[in-house]
Amino acid sequence: MKKVLFITLLSLFILSGCSTHEQIDIKSPSYMYSENSEIGRDVRVSLNGTLNKKDDVFEGELSIDDIVFKKVIFTHNTLLISYEGSKRTVLGDIYFDKQANQYAIIVTEPELYTKLMHAKFQNKGLVISSPASSLAEAKIIEAKLKAME
Repeated sequence: MKKVLFITLLSLFILSGCSTHEQIDIKSPSYMYSENSEIGRDVRVSLNGTLNKKDDVFEGELSIDDIVFKKVIFTHNTLLISYEGSKRTVLGDIYFDKQANQYAIIVTEPELYTKLMHAKFQNKGLVISSPASSLAEAKIIEAKLKAME
């Protein structure tokens, strides 16, 4: 009986180490700013979903303040894509470092820009960096993540 239990537990331990998926749940301070101005503010952002470790693809939910995207998909240094049914929307670019739980989103989608900035889209880079609670921290994180391969 002990031998069967040991083999079962050993098998479960080995299989859990072979998992190709990792849960991601990031709710850290975030800072949003326009690249062309010194205007910025704190913003509530959460990222919750699954990272496929084999190909580094994240799939899950993204919320920015009260705006919720139920299904987003991305990898580091690619497009941040939101799906609502069959509708596909490119929200911008994303840079992501799982080990440091850091990300920088460059918002390029006009409707999202308008909702976040409460102003008409002017094609100015809008950046959300996390974890950051100041303009200086946000710019450092963005630069670091953009320099990653």
